[in-house]
Amino acid sequence: MVANKIHIEDITQIGRFGTLTVTLPNQAAVASTKNLVSYVKKAYPREDGLTYFCRIDGNTIVVGTVRPDTITRKMTLEEIKKVAV
Repeated sequence: MVANKIHIEDITQIGRFGTLTVTLPNQAAVASTKNLVSYVKKAYPREDGLTYFCRIDGNTIVVGTVRPDTITRKMTLEEIKKVAV
């Protein structure tokens, strides 16, 4: 998906172990989205016990959900997908 901005609803509507991949126009938009994911984690906790994560690659950001006990800061997206089941 290509967008100028991601909204709270876009993040909260991600399903169990799902991901949302978005290409943004610049690094400022990527940083803003990263901060928005941190806000959503605190303000809108998931009822299913999962938590949100984000991974950045240039102007592309991947936002998804995963069990909080299976993720570390340095995991790649491929490693996250392996443990997300």
